[in-house]
Amino acid sequence: MSDKEELSEVSDKIQIKGVTARINGQLPKLVKNPLNRPKISYKKPVIALVIYLVVLIGTLFISRIVAVVWTVLYMALIMKRAAIWMIHLYQNKAPSKVRLRCVFEPSCSEYAILAIQKYGVIIGGFKIIGRLRRCRLPNGGPDYP
Repeated sequence: MSDKEELSEVSDKIQIKGVTARINGQLPKLVKNPLNRPKISYKKPVIALVIYLVVLIGTLFISRIVAVVWTVLYMALIMKRAAIWMIHLYQNKAPSKVRLRCVFEPSCSEYAILAIQKYGVIIGGFKIIGRLRRCRLPNGGPDYP
């Protein structure tokens, strides 16, 4: 097969992140879902919230200082997991039209998870904000935290 024949076959269809679209006017044909749609469990966040509230109410009877210390410690313990859970919720519920706008690899939500896991919620949050500000053309390509 010559180079021209290979080029004509390649130009007939475009492959972008698992989606095959024909150029000849047909609707795009979805080969596989290119988006990561994680399963969301509401059980763990509800249990964590109930435990927090029960202990907070119990500590309020002892002292307000103890309640404040409990709140700070508990938030420090669950902040990373809560932030990642909210990103998973976004990945699960956001429409494909919004999620496919990202011009970077990995996507901005995957970058956010990686940044939070690597740097923590505060520094990772600043990195996420910087990434979201850059997420438009002509930027793009691979960008890892």
